[in-house]
Amino acid sequence: MSIPFRKQDSVPYGEAAEVAPLVRRILCGNPGPFTFRGTNTYLIGRGEVTVLHPGPEDARHLAAILRATE
Repeated sequence: MSIPFRKQDSVPYGEAAEVAPLVRRILCGNPGPFTFRGTNTYLIGRGEVTVLHPGPEDARHLAAILRATE
């Protein structure tokens, strides 16, 4: 028995995509062997949010997080 790995991900870099009620995901443009297409940052809530795993020090990714939390 093998584990089915997800190999496709259509989420564009830098855009907040809703993955569950009150949970959005932003994909950082840092693909690699350990991050697949890039680091996932999760925003939990609306208004006041919790940022789960803010990702690497990347100006474009930080700007995407700030845009999504305005």
